[in-house]
Amino acid sequence: MVKKFICNGMLGRLCKLLRICGIDTAYTNQGIAILLEARKENRIILTRNTRLQTKKMVCFVKETEPARQLEHIISEYDLQDQIAPFSRCIECNYRLQSVEKNSIKDKIPFFTYQKFDEFAICPNCQRIYWKGSHYKNMTKNIDHLLSNAG
Repeated sequence: MVKKFICNGMLGRLCKLLRICGIDTAYTNQGIAILLEARKENRIILTRNTRLQTKKMVCFVKETEPARQLEHIISEYDLQDQIAPFSRCIECNYRLQSVEKNSIKDKIPFFTYQKFDEFAICPNCQRIYWKGSHYKNMTKNIDHLLSNAG
């Protein structure tokens, strides 16, 4: 079964790392309302809030470093088969869609348009992604984190 998560305001960096890995992860800083949102969307709550740690569907994250938090969550919930790097928008969590290069010509820098051929777009926020210089570094970091997670 595919697991979905929701991070509270204390775990914004973990939320982005999970999204980079392709894990469906919502984010909220609305306090106790996280319980209702998690129940409604069938999500596991990830938090460092000690007041929530005894609630059902809550994973209290002890680690303070985001990379260690990610390793723990992937290992704890056996997410290795769910990993699909760079398939979700890191800003709003929607699944990215491939997009034709010509359709985004006016939305990206000229150099980027000339140098790259593959692009993805978030259907929600319209953010555009491509495999630029940051992609190789992020891929190496994610591979390292995933190998440590099990």
